[in-house]
Amino acid sequence: MSVLTSGRVLPGDHALNEHALMRRITLRVVPLTVLIYLIAIIDRANVGFAKLQMVSDLHMTEQLYGLASSLFFIGYLSLEIPSALAVHRFGARAWFARILLTWGLFTVAGAWVTSGSMFAALRFFVGCAEAGAYPGIIYYFTLWFPKTYRARVLGFLTLGSAFGNMFGSLVSGALLDLNGTLGLSGWQWVFIATGFPAIVLTPIVLAFLPNVPAKAAFLSDAEKSWLAAEMSTEAPAAHAGNPFTAIWDRRVLLLSFTYMLILASLYGVIYWLPTVVKAFGATGTRNGILSSIPWMIAAVFLIILPRRLRKESVVLTAMVVISAVGLVCFYLSTTVPENWMRLVALSIGTPCISLLFPCLWFLPSLFFTGTRAATAIAAISTIGNLGGFFAQNAMPWVAHAAGAPVAAMLVPSACLTAVGMLALYMRTRGFGEETLAAVQPAR
Repeated sequence: MSVLTSGRVLPGDHALNEHALMRRITLRVVPLTVLIYLIAIIDRANVGFAKLQMVSDLHMTEQLYGLASSLFFIGYLSLEIPSALAVHRFGARAWFARILLTWGLFTVAGAWVTSGSMFAALRFFVGCAEAGAYPGIIYYFTLWFPKTYRARVLGFLTLGSAFGNMFGSLVSGALLDLNGTLGLSGWQWVFIATGFPAIVLTPIVLAFLPNVPAKAAFLSDAEKSWLAAEMSTEAPAAHAGNPFTAIWDRRVLLLSFTYMLILASLYGVIYWLPTVVKAFGATGTRNGILSSIPWMIAAVFLIILPRRLRKESVVLTAMVVISAVGLVCFYLSTTVPENWMRLVALSIGTPCISLLFPCLWFLPSLFFTGTRAATAIAAISTIGNLGGFFAQNAMPWVAHAAGAPVAAMLVPSACLTAVGMLALYMRTRGFGEETLAAVQPAR
């Protein structure tokens, strides 16, 4: 027998340090998965910048462009659950590589659409291709990380979102200023440059991403045994029968609606922030720089906060506080008189949205395991992505009705109000430690 420095016992010939082991797993598993998600976020953010030129080039209204681009989410949710289950069946390495290749090719093809209808159809197919990526990654992390480490790695994943939006803003804004280079419009360069990285990453994922701990060559037998034992003690009781019954679980439905509101806030900001900044009188490159500031701040907070989220009660309390700060900031961005004040408010409110993600995704794996966990996570992600469809249609409508682009930020303000109320309900009425203890197996 050998003993972990934390005091835990596992079989093997050498003393093992739990934290050193988890650090090694993190370095081996997290960077590639975060990079996948970072590229996915860039792929979703590109339409907000491309819109600044495409609307006039393709003779579309803001509302029609919003509807066409939002069809991404319809394609995404139509295949979300079966694609996430495919991660469980075929392994993360092969399935993530398939997702990357197909969505990269479709995104690059977007550079050659010639009408609004072609753009709408292509966005639908990009959504179909990318379906399963995010819930698949969430499920993949539940195979590798015990609960006490999970919020932290989910924070790294959301950090990929922040960096994706930051880099996407910097790159896409500058690409718009390439308008006319090699006979291509700036928006065409946006789709080419943001789709190509997914294609390049495909063979890298196939070569280096490990599937499951039991088959990981970089872990010793003792390390595999300890990790399997640790995960089994945390797993909720196994459920027999059809895994799709997890979709109708009360907790899944409540988390799905909460996630939908969070995504409505996120994609509302991702999609509309470049339009708000353009109203400041910014060029493409300057727009990209200013639009990247909120995501830089989000990245800093995502490094600091998630490591402190280790208990359900703390997570839910954090969601209430974060939502309250965010809703106030987005509301203020619509009322303050100066552009710099608007940017400050948006730069504080936007990180609040990002911080909600590691909080929410801390919860599902407390209730389900195996295929039911994959199904529950996919169901939450599927229903939640309706928020993206809603946001990309609501933002231009609200801005048009109010007569000012910044007025659309009332949408994320309203959504965060509801998120805070739901988190408070979960904290006091059924998702607290007492209720969670009742569904955990005896230890």
